[in-house]
Amino acid sequence: MLFPVLEAIHVMGLALSVGTIVMVDLWLLGWRERPTTRLARWTWAGFALMLITGAALFFSNVPRYIHNPGFLVKMGLLALALLAHFTVHRRATRFAAVLSLTLWSAVVISAKAIADLDA
Repeated sequence: MLFPVLEAIHVMGLALSVGTIVMVDLWLLGWRERPTTRLARWTWAGFALMLITGAALFFSNVPRYIHNPGFLVKMGLLALALLAHFTVHRRATRFAAVLSLTLWSAVVISAKAIADLDA
């Protein structure tokens, strides 16, 4: 019963962090106005929610996740997306925005694949 609640909070954290990153990326690409508020604190709040709930979800059934290709791909892509976010994305270039949008989209798609690829 707790699992669906944690999963819902995890998805909310994802929406919060990735949503704010996408807003900045779209601005970097010239597709929207500059965000009027400082989004970094909201991005960090989303990251914190994802970290806490993601760890709880993982430890609820470790064997399920360590053998799930969707989870393994998601973790690899997440590592790349975070690395890019804290390095390349700081340069605020169009390339950084495209890379960011690509990686975060791939993380979200691979997260969906976790349920689809359960053994």
